Amino acid sequence: MRWRSIGLLSLLLALVVVTYYALESKSKSSGSRADRLFQAEEKDVEKITITRGEELIVLQRKGTLSAGQAGGWRLIEPVQARADATEVASLLHTLLEAAEERRIEETPASLADYGLERPSMRLSLTLKGGQTLPALLLGDLNPNGRSVYAKRLDQPAVFLATVIIRVRADKKSDDFRDKTLLALEPNQVTQVELAGKGQPISLSQVEGKGWEMSKPIKVRADAAVIGRLLWKIKDARVTAFVDSGPDAKRKYGLERPDLIVALKDAGSSVKRLLLKKAADSQVGLYAMAEPGEGVVTIDPDFLDSIPNGPDAFKQATPPASSSP
Repeated sequence: MRWRSIGLLSLLLALVVVTYYALESKSKSSGSRADRLFQAEEKDVEKITITRGEELIVLQRKGTLSAGQAGGWRLIEPVQARADATEVASLLHTLLEAAEERRIEETPASLADYGLERPSMRLSLTLKGGQTLPALLLGDLNPNGRSVYAKRLDQPAVFLATVIIRVRADKKSDDFRDKTLLALEPNQVTQVELAGKGQPISLSQVEGKGWEMSKPIKVRADAAVIGRLLWKIKDARVTAFVDSGPDAKRKYGLERPDLIVALKDAGSSVKRLLLKKAADSQVGLYAMAEPGEGVVTIDPDFLDSIPNGPDAFKQATPPASSSP
């Protein structure tokens, strides 16, 4: 009987311990969530607004990828452009994870002492349904270099927050733009045409035969060479955004480009890439994707790296086997 009582008491003690740690864990989790600077879930954030002096940067979520997944992002201020998914994800994660590190003053007599009378930056998030969370104001760096003075717009208290917020947000609008030159899936391309660099070349996939060249001569084409070209285009990145005005194409000589690469997929969707060497060698190579978002510059060696002439695309004839 005594051993049975001891066993029962041990079981009850174990239950008490498990319950205590479960409640403690829940309490800590709630507390860590409660001191976050922005109370929101990533999937619910629709817009990120960064105000720095007179400069305004606005990033907005667009559409959905599939059920339960968040959509892509676009830069809508100061220009309309695709946003860099990695940059936006990094910024949003930082904002949602950032917490108040240490309270400095509950009711400061002078915000100027912390660089918050005229904040260096103002950050706000807008959720689904149009609700905008109270903005976060950033001031001077703390002398330790790891924190920044901050306050919420709806509260008087000044506190310290991680300097990583400032690192992620204090960027030019172009830093948040997608640097992809031309969005494409190489395995879905069925036709490639090149014009402007020597003779026009037309390459296409023929069912059951692989790649063939139809212009300027009809011959089997080298699938490996074409594959490398398509991946080179897919991997190319913008080095600078130049101009997106209505006259940009003419202004930068892309009405008469050095090379046009036209790509067609199985659905007959056509994308074109226009390339023109800049008169100033330090500028590099002007490029424009159609459809696209204006004139950009890319690696100046990109044009010279594209195979030149029909012979570069011809499938090599295997050597004849010698008789034993």
